[in-house]
Order: sequence, then C-alpha cells, then structure tokens
Amino acid sequence: MLLRVRRALRDTRANLRFSLGRGLARLKGVQQYAGTPIPRNLSRVLVCRINARMGNALFLTPFLQHLHELLPSAAIDLATSYPLAADLLGTLPGMRRIIVFPHKGWQLLWRYLAALRRLRAAPYDLVIDPAPNSTSGRLILMLCRSRYRLGFASEAQWASLTHAVPAPEAITHQARQALLLCQAFGAEAHLQRARLGLALRPEELAAGRNAIARALGRAEDSACLARVFGFFGHATALKSIQPRYWLEFWKAFLELVPEAIPVEFLPSPRALPIEVRFAALHIASTRELAAAIAATRLFISADTGPMHLASATDTPTIALFCASDPALYGPLKPSDVAIDVTRCSPREVAQRCELLWHSPAAVLAQAKLRED
Repeated sequence: MLLRVRRALRDTRANLRFSLGRGLARLKGVQQYAGTPIPRNLSRVLVCRINARMGNALFLTPFLQHLHELLPSAAIDLATSYPLAADLLGTLPGMRRIIVFPHKGWQLLWRYLAALRRLRAAPYDLVIDPAPNSTSGRLILMLCRSRYRLGFASEAQWASLTHAVPAPEAITHQARQALLLCQAFGAEAHLQRARLGLALRPEELAAGRNAIARALGRAEDSACLARVFGFFGHATALKSIQPRYWLEFWKAFLELVPEAIPVEFLPSPRALPIEVRFAALHIASTRELAAAIAATRLFISADTGPMHLASATDTPTIALFCASDPALYGPLKPSDVAIDVTRCSPREVAQRCELLWHSPAAVLAQAKLRED
C-alpha cells in the first residue's frame, strides 16, 4: 500500500511539472528555432543539469564525452546540484569547472545566488539543457548569458532556445536522451553505443584493489580478487530491498558458487552490514568507490548511485529493480543485467548471477584489471 502511495505521489509531481511547463509554453507562444547547425568552433560551453542524484550526474557522462569530441577546443562547464560532482566528473576530458547549486541546507537562497553569480560572471558561447522536462535546468539556461541555447522542443518547452531537437516520444534511457542533442551540431546520436564512463586512471584502479584487500584483511592477491562479489544493499524509499531478500539471495548464491567472496559496500561508516559474516567497507570518494567496485568480479545492487558507478566500470553489474523502470534507469554495458525482484525470487536471482559469474565478460574484466 505504501509503495503504491509513493508511486502515485511521484507520478503526480511529474504531471504537475509537465502541466506547468505546458502552460508557460502556451503563454510564450510558438517558438522559432534555427534551421542551421550550431557551429563547432566554440570556446565556452555550459551544460545545465540541476539535479542532486549521483545517477543523474553519471548519466551525463556519455553526452559530456561526445560533446568534447564534437567541440575539442571548447572548455566545458557543468551546473549541477549533485554535491560530489567535482570529485566524480572533474577529470573528464574538456571539463573546465563544475558549479554546484545547493538543493537543501542552511542559507539555501544565498548559496544559490552565489552559484548563479559565478555562472553570469562571463558569457558563454553555448548553454545546453540536456533534460527534456527539467524546470530548474530551463531556469538556469534562461538566466545565463549565451549566444546559443540548446534544448528539447516539446509542447512544454517554455525556455527561449536558439536550437532544439524534438523531445523523444518513445521510452529512452536517461543516459541516451542527451545524446539526441548532438543532432543540433549535424552529428549522429549513436544511442546504442552509449556507455557510462569515468576514465579511471591506473593509480586509481590500484588503490581500489588495495581497498578491497584491506577489507578482506589480507595482502592484495589476484586470485582472491577474482572471487570477490561486491554488493550494495542499502537503497532507500521505493528502491529499498528488504534484508531478508538479500540474505536469502546470498544463501542460494553461495550454495551455487561456494568459492565466491561477498564484500559489502556501506553507505556510511555507521551503517550496519546486512550480513556481519561478510567483509564490509565504506568509501566516501565517488571515484575511489568506483575504483574499488572495479576490483570485483561482479557487483550487485538495487537501483542506486553505486549501481550506476559499477556500470561505469568494466565489472559486470546486476541491478535489482522494484520501483523504477530499467528501460529508463538500468545499467548500460552489454554484460550488465537488470532484474525485477517483484517477479524473481532470491534463488532465481542467484541462478542468473551464477551464469554471469562464469561468463567470459566477468573473466575478461578481471584480466583487464590485472593488466591495468
């Protein structure tokens, strides 16, 4: 019952946001967009994605990487509300600075205005709103000084844009939507090739292996790491999976693959592990967390930020869904698997994980990690 109520509230908020946008668009009238592509000799570009979730920040990585390829001489800025965006995305090619807007906390208004002043300090050649229905993204786009403004055209688009592409009509993964905007540069979107990526450096990957070794209480051992099955079991709200489900899963999986070594990743130093017999660790840095996940043979998680981090590595990822749509938010690598736990028992999930455990993708990921 509570799950249905929460879903209804979420859908209601989305419908209200769309209705507000459509009303503002009707007041503004029909917009005319440029029929010629955006030039590629730009120097300063801003991408506006005002959202505080790790997953939505990671969903930008395919677009940011492709944008750098299209505009290799441009310095790219990012406006976001994800607090750790600088740690997560700051080293991506072409990235110049990341401006974080607050989404809660003390002195919210003054901190928001300070971030806005940073954006308005100098004009941009191009400002991009990469989300089809983001009210905050459109607001920031409108407040910036820019020669070109790019976003999605829809009946709810009220921001003044110079260039636009049609909003996707069919269900499109959140990481692929922004790639549609590449058409405004006269380029192909290449949606099916979209992959999350952080370009982890060799020294980061080595630190990740060391973190796993410390959690296991032993020196780094390639044979041992090849048997580590990482997991994150502390999703919240609608995405939460009960500890009982996790325990039944691990009982079934370890019967199938007794040599596996479970390692739990915790959301905070004070979080209690789901199974006290398993090794556990907490890593605050998002990139360090991704590097530690990359040291595992497989990684399983509910629909959370760490699941998306895992999908940004070479480690095959199993995503457990119970509320969100995997077609919109699922992991993207060919070796990744999305499972609806409302339709699969813990044993059925364990059986699917066993197949992936013995797959060439899992073996190849470990071999590549050792080479790095």
